[in-house]
Amino acid sequence: MGELSVSLLRLGYLLILWVFVAAALLTLRRDIYGTTIRRRDAAPRGRARARRLERVGRPAELAGGPLAAAQAFPVAAAPAPPAPRAGAPTKLIVKSGHLRGTILPLTRSPVVIGRSSTANLVLDDEFASGRHAQLVPRGGGWVLEDLGSTNGTFVGRERIAGPTELTAGQSIRIGNTTLEVLR
Repeated sequence: MGELSVSLLRLGYLLILWVFVAAALLTLRRDIYGTTIRRRDAAPRGRARARRLERVGRPAELAGGPLAAAQAFPVAAAPAPPAPRAGAPTKLIVKSGHLRGTILPLTRSPVVIGRSSTANLVLDDEFASGRHAQLVPRGGGWVLEDLGSTNGTFVGRERIAGPTELTAGQSIRIGNTTLEVLR
């Protein structure tokens, strides 16, 4: 074997070794710092945001001129959510588990709880499903629904079988994590 081929083999081996080291470091970082939680409603930044705003600001030009703008369908406004009932929960607090002390304000949109990075409240709990449970605003209050989880969702000491209305002060247990809804 020539000196050039031996050098190329050494270089290839060194490159594979560094790829392995980088993968190990990324795995360690993920294990130490957990899942990155990003806000979905955050506006995009930089040039992409400017391009997006530019597109949204000129739909007639992008869709093919003034005729396309005349054929556009009007967008109906979404109905206003009902006002919160007196005594209805307004925040969700993690009482035990890896996220202990985390406070999640309950707005008028559903909250998915689970291990998946697509959940609103991402739990680092091996006994929680990817999409474990969901809090849904209903009638000025909040209803908890189990999303077909393996280990179940508990309100107090009772395992819920269907949608359960929550009141302030009730505790929710998902795996080893305990949550509490408060006013």
